[in-house]
Amino acid sequence: MSSSSRAVVLTFASFVTAQYGPGGQYGPGGNGHGPWGGGDDGDDEDGPFGSGGYGNYLSSRQTAVIAHAVLASLAFVIFFPMGSILIRLASFRGLWLVHGLFQIFAYIIYIAAFALGVSIVQNVPVNLLDHYHPIIGILVFVLLFFQPILGFLHHYQYKKYSRRTIWSHGHLWLGRFVITLGIINGGLGLRFATETGRYEPSKSQIIAYGVVAAIMWLLWVVASVFGERRRSKARAEAIELQNQAAKLQDPPPYEHHYKHQLA
Repeated sequence: MSSSSRAVVLTFASFVTAQYGPGGQYGPGGNGHGPWGGGDDGDDEDGPFGSGGYGNYLSSRQTAVIAHAVLASLAFVIFFPMGSILIRLASFRGLWLVHGLFQIFAYIIYIAAFALGVSIVQNVPVNLLDHYHPIIGILVFVLLFFQPILGFLHHYQYKKYSRRTIWSHGHLWLGRFVITLGIINGGLGLRFATETGRYEPSKSQIIAYGVVAAIMWLLWVVASVFGERRRSKARAEAIELQNQAAKLQDPPPYEHHYKHQLA
């Protein structure tokens, strides 16, 4: 990454940490003066490499890394796919609102994970922004910002025109792309931790993530395909009823009956 690009990324990351970040000068639980998050600058045992410095730094770093991994995994492997599955398989009044609140909750979880990730990147003595995992994480964070906006526009336009618009397709495909990218980036994060040798995950943890992520992704894809087929079938039936009503010149309330399946 060039120096100018790195400066832009660091500026953005610093702003996000200031807004959402969990820690002090050196992240969660850290308030040291040196690069290793120790207490004083002196030679006592509370200094950078004393019992209260280096050890505390490693402990707080490890806690931050674990929390970052757990929160991001919950967001992309559990909550985002579940919210998408819900909107495709369920059918009840106010479903769009439940879906929106569910996805916003998942986004808040990822904001916390992202803030921890920024704190980790800023407070280690090596440059991590030349690696793919944090860069993809920033990209995902930025793209997710537009999802609630597109979702609201989709709902508003659908109520107005009773059909999908460009906002609908933008919301659908951006969501599919970001969720898939987020799941992949979780696996890349585990690989990244293994390659750097810092807080290396166990083989069982890597396998567990891969299995659960693959199952949830497949369930999500199946639900999406099923939902689209159900929507197409409902739309075809609605058109058929419309044609029959036009012949009889007595249109039934078909649109209201099928509307929740056409979104």
